[in-house]
Amino acid sequence: MRIGVFLLLCVCGFAMLPASAEIYRWVDAEGRVMYGDEPPAKSKAKPITLPTLTVADGFVPQKPAQTEPAKQDDAAYSDFRIESPASGETIRANDGNLTVSIALKPKLKEGDSVALYVDSKQTAAGSSLSFPLSELERGEHTVFAVLSDAKGNIIQNTETVTFNLQKGSQETGDSKELSNTDTQKNLQDNMYGSSTKAMPSTFTFPSLPKP
Repeated sequence: MRIGVFLLLCVCGFAMLPASAEIYRWVDAEGRVMYGDEPPAKSKAKPITLPTLTVADGFVPQKPAQTEPAKQDDAAYSDFRIESPASGETIRANDGNLTVSIALKPKLKEGDSVALYVDSKQTAAGSSLSFPLSELERGEHTVFAVLSDAKGNIIQNTETVTFNLQKGSQETGDSKELSNTDTQKNLQDNMYGSSTKAMPSTFTFPSLPKP
């Protein structure tokens, strides 16, 4: 092991000598192998041929590739909810029409879509955040929305909102007829008093005795 290291050091040292210098090998009086360009006299030194020294170019480290900051489109959605109607709200609409508005942050990404469910049934879908509803029945209704990506994978959904729809009362033909009857009765009470019985439609005079 020591001889190998010594030989390596000698080769490296000899490589620094001028190209015209000749290298010799000999054994000294103590039995050690020696190398040099000036061997002692009577050492029986023999010239040796050294291997060609190869010099490689210095290593140039590569600069790490700069990572681009995340784009806005790659940001996750942070706010997705039913904005209108509000939970527990009572809405009066005689025609049963209203609009469901959805809040979303950040804005809807290209390819993503929103589906609206009313009373657990899908009623609309698309890239809009405003969905008009028509001819809803009177009473309690539920609504929620589902957000999906371009491949149809569900990203998230809103909480379910419950609201009540009320419609104004409409008079029917029977109610109108009843209203006219009440008007006639009130007029009769004013003319004859509330305790006066209605006059018969025909009146017969009593017969007189013959003379």
